[in-house]
Amino acid sequence: MPEQKIYAIGEEEIILMMGLLGIEGTVLNKPEEFSNEFNSLKKDTSIGMIIIAMDLLNNDIQNLIEHKLSKEKPFIFYLPDIFKSKLEDRTVFLEEIFKSIGKIIK
Repeated sequence: MPEQKIYAIGEEEIILMMGLLGIEGTVLNKPEEFSNEFNSLKKDTSIGMIIIAMDLLNNDIQNLIEHKLSKEKPFIFYLPDIFKSKLEDRTVFLEEIFKSIGKIIK
């Protein structure tokens, strides 16, 4: 099996940090840029894992969850902003996960 690489997309600070670890990445300044970049990265068979380090639109979060549930490659690791001061800012992602869990156990 060919060796696969890890790729990161998201906020500049995280992409720079990942670069120090030898992980390639692309800085995205707006959540609207995510969908096109993600779709092109999914087609790259040399990528085994994509780290996403940015806030996403609700529609993009739903698409990520569907991708993970379908067990398609590459593996997706979503790194939400854990430093947000309000829990309400993180509820969209958590709500989608709870909905997905309900689909799995039914």
